[in-house]
Amino acid sequence: MKLTLFGATGPSGKLLVRRALAAGHDLTIYARDPGKLGIVGPRYIQGDLSDSAAIETAIAGAGAVISLLGPTGKSKGTPVTDGTRHIVRAMQAHGVKRLVATATPSATDPNDRSSFSFGLAVKMIKLLANSAYREIVGTAEVVRTSPLDWTLVRLPMLSDKQAHKPAAAGYVGDPRIKLFSLSRGALADFLLAQVADSQWVRKSPVLSNGD
Repeated sequence: MKLTLFGATGPSGKLLVRRALAAGHDLTIYARDPGKLGIVGPRYIQGDLSDSAAIETAIAGAGAVISLLGPTGKSKGTPVTDGTRHIVRAMQAHGVKRLVATATPSATDPNDRSSFSFGLAVKMIKLLANSAYREIVGTAEVVRTSPLDWTLVRLPMLSDKQAHKPAAAGYVGDPRIKLFSLSRGALADFLLAQVADSQWVRKSPVLSNGD
């Protein structure tokens, strides 16, 4: 499938790119600094999240879009929320329906249940990193209110530890879902699987290692 990736230059993104290429996908990667990726094979489109024309160029002809965009703590304003809005509009303009995006449990879901550990983590982020919190919630709102076939994959703490089973997907309060337990490999595999899987369309699962 032709896939367009946003936010692919971080550790999880790089792993996703390698696994997508190994699976035979045709990749277009949108990045402010494509040279940071250092992987031969994808088509690269350079631009920032305010460049709606470049975003449209990256999305035109795609079968699905995967976004790992998230706040870095270095930006002012709401660049990720605004950039996601550009992505949604470009997808609508070019008839691309499938969007798989990432967030965190700070973007709550009606299916979530009470969890002390997750609740405390969200409160700490809201208190200590309020701008990041607002970006997470704002980006999730843009995705969820879009007419696209979206899946919002909410992430706990990530690690480079190898997972021996596929990621478990559920909601906060599910005993399978752990705050400090998701490998980047399991995340990459789950994200790739979603481009052709309808199980989580218009839903916001939280992931955790399946072992």
